[in-house]
Amino acid sequence: MPAMLTPENSMTGPSPSSLPATPEPRLTLESRLEDLTLVWSWVEALGRRYSVPGDTQFAIQLCLEEALSNIMRHGYQGQPKQSITIDCAPSGVENEDAGELVFTVEDHAPPFDPFAAAPAAAPASIQEMQPGGQGIRLMRKFASRLAWQQTPNGNRLTLAFAIRGS
Repeated sequence: MPAMLTPENSMTGPSPSSLPATPEPRLTLESRLEDLTLVWSWVEALGRRYSVPGDTQFAIQLCLEEALSNIMRHGYQGQPKQSITIDCAPSGVENEDAGELVFTVEDHAPPFDPFAAAPAAAPASIQEMQPGGQGIRLMRKFASRLAWQQTPNGNRLTLAFAIRGS
């Protein structure tokens, strides 16, 4: 069954079927892969609010999906009903003319610094490409800034995306 936004399942943010004019700055997910569908509509609503170009919206969605699916599959090891929050804040100015959107992803999984290990080698050709191991490379390519911090209860990943002059 697809994820639904209800008070009972403690998720907040827009539903896939409605894109509000003013999206909530926080999206809370449970650790179910089907909840990733909520990220796309939330980012689309944010994109409209902050006039984010389509290619940048796609990069945001791709990077968030990568980070969130890794938290669900590896950090929480597939355990359901584990909380993940994503906050979005404009940076650069105090209104819709922001130069950057900053996403902060927090979980309660065991500490994992995604930048501590050397990035996986880029395949020489598409035929040599193996599934997995390219997420950090992808985030580094598309985000203008990345940071990781261990929190008292888990992890905080910050991804920033330039939305002006990109």
